Amino acid sequence: MTPERWAEVKAIIAGALEMPFADRARYVERACGADDALRTEVDSVLAAADGSDSVPGARAAVADARVRFVTEADTALGEALEHALGARYEILRPLGRGGMGAVYLARERSLERLVAVKVLRPDLADAPESQERFRREARIAAQLSHPGILPLHTFSEIDGIWYFVMGYVRGQSLDERLRLEGALPPAEVRRILIELADALEWAHRHGVIHRDIKPANILLDDESGRTILADFGISKLKGAADGLTLTGMVCGSPLYMSPEQGIGSADLDERSDIYSLGAVGYTMLAGREPFMGVASDELPYRRLSHDPPALPTVAPSVPADLASAVMRCLARDRTARWPSAWELREALGRASAPLAASLPEPVRDLPSFAPYAVFWAFAWTILAFITPRTAGDRTLLMLVAILVPVGLVLHVWNIGRHGLRPLELARIASWPPEWWGLWWPLSLRRPTDLWTRLPWQARLVRVVLSLFLTTLPVLVLMREWLVISGDPEWREIRRVSSIVGETLLVVGTTVIVTVAFWWTRRHALSLADGARLLFGATTPSPAWNTPTIARLLRAPEGTVRPPDRDSPADHLRAISDLVTLLPSWAAVLGAEAARIAQRLVTAIERCDGEISLLARDAGPAELDRLESQLDALQVASHDTSTDRRDLRDLMQHQLEVMRRMNARSEALSYQRVRLLHLMRGLWTQLYHVRNASDGPAEATRDTEGLRAVCDEIVAAIEAPAAQPLG
Repeated sequence: MTPERWAEVKAIIAGALEMPFADRARYVERACGADDALRTEVDSVLAAADGSDSVPGARAAVADARVRFVTEADTALGEALEHALGARYEILRPLGRGGMGAVYLARERSLERLVAVKVLRPDLADAPESQERFRREARIAAQLSHPGILPLHTFSEIDGIWYFVMGYVRGQSLDERLRLEGALPPAEVRRILIELADALEWAHRHGVIHRDIKPANILLDDESGRTILADFGISKLKGAADGLTLTGMVCGSPLYMSPEQGIGSADLDERSDIYSLGAVGYTMLAGREPFMGVASDELPYRRLSHDPPALPTVAPSVPADLASAVMRCLARDRTARWPSAWELREALGRASAPLAASLPEPVRDLPSFAPYAVFWAFAWTILAFITPRTAGDRTLLMLVAILVPVGLVLHVWNIGRHGLRPLELARIASWPPEWWGLWWPLSLRRPTDLWTRLPWQARLVRVVLSLFLTTLPVLVLMREWLVISGDPEWREIRRVSSIVGETLLVVGTTVIVTVAFWWTRRHALSLADGARLLFGATTPSPAWNTPTIARLLRAPEGTVRPPDRDSPADHLRAISDLVTLLPSWAAVLGAEAARIAQRLVTAIERCDGEISLLARDAGPAELDRLESQLDALQVASHDTSTDRRDLRDLMQHQLEVMRRMNARSEALSYQRVRLLHLMRGLWTQLYHVRNASDGPAEATRDTEGLRAVCDEIVAAIEAPAAQPLG
């Protein structure tokens, strides 16, 4: 295919993606005319956008078509918007397009903040029903003040241009992240679903049904880390008549809508949104839509008659409780779904089942039983023999001491009757408590324990503390016995030696712990993170995933430590390490990916350098100072001297230059964010290749995905940073 032909295909694709789904086929037929070959090419790439099983390169082409359509087709509308709103907003660049309008990034002049301006398409602005739909979207968004819902600042109409101003989210859409990375880690999916369920619960409580929950309408804020629900364009108020939608008309995204929404039912409630949220969760966990490969016109009927493939069959590593919660969202019968977003959020909010909960039912109370029994027996034995007692008292205390160990033996024997191996039961019973953080025999640790991944400094501190906590009490308890026994002439020497030994133990332990804390501070760990690394429980928990701690943990054998999500240099380190582990058939492509990662780091560092210079020369403080001086000159406008007018003109020009520099800084920040997203995508695609099965189909799919991301990165590096409109 020639470049000219490919450009024609992408132009038609971009236009089709902006059309309502019901009008898409008619648009493509009109755009392609009698060129059947062109129609075939367009339909094949559009299939990728609708989730069919096509190569990743086709998905990248769809994304590229969207970007080009936004940046090339909206210049005139952007200029019209600048003319109408220029006094209040400086329009910087287009952000995206939807079925009813376009969205632009703008700077609000009075508050010096970045906002997103959504404008109704001019060809729709004259239609009363379009105006009312646009007004309703703004009205509904204004009612929903929630951290997980994109905020609305203002709504108005100027010179025939209908617009409203929203908060600006610096980050990416979930759709873009899924395109670059595929399936997401289950822990992150859980967090995203909890935040979306929380936002939906707020909307439902205010009587709003979203009706268009899909990855493209979910924003991931890079600055706050929050998940934001956006685009209430086709939402409706529960119980209210929807005069803008004809009965039986289907609104929404075919891949994510509920069965009842797919057939145009007017009786939609909150459970329709829950189904769509479940479809999004399924896509995040499986890396594919619930009904991938089904033609769009067949989807409504397939959803009514079939359940999607069970998550455990397509993503076996997903925790059972998370998979169960998502699959319940996707029940065909809405009475079988979660009754409310609140109940879904509560179910997701419960911590993943601990390892003990995944054991067979009779074994679940066995972990840590043996340490408890040993401690019980030791404590009562010490009590029996360390103090003067009669033989009868000691016998009774020893009977108490063996009660728990005997109970452990009986419990293991009883469980063993169910066919479980005694040695394995003994090992499970010897697991340390979940809160344990000190030394423990490696063979008796839990399978998920993090001990082997700790740096040697942290393991040394834990071993020393274990010796200290066991040796010091023994020395203290034995001191009196050592002093009173043996030759009286040596009594004082033994007493002093005992004290010196205890002192050396305390001082040595203190020195080692102090040096270890100094080491954690050198690695930029806070006091709390340092304490967790040196003393914290070694069972997995979200606290171990914080970037400052995770970068100090060793990767499991044969793997690579995942990169710090916000560090380009650490991504380069992880990619370089991973390339050495790739199978031989991917070695050449892996080497190319490593070179591209190096170019990415260089490009990001170049952005950082220029952003730093712009912040120094045209930062907010400098802008405020200049505007204050200019205001003072304006107040003194009765002075008409030539010098004062020249100074005022000069400062006005300087202010305009600084604002252009600010716009340039924002364009560079946008480019940096996009390059970092691509870096994350490159790491993820390489990880997929490293863990691919040996089948040729899977290998081809994974290498296609990696090549597509590499090509996109090269194009992004070579493209200049976006410039303001006009």
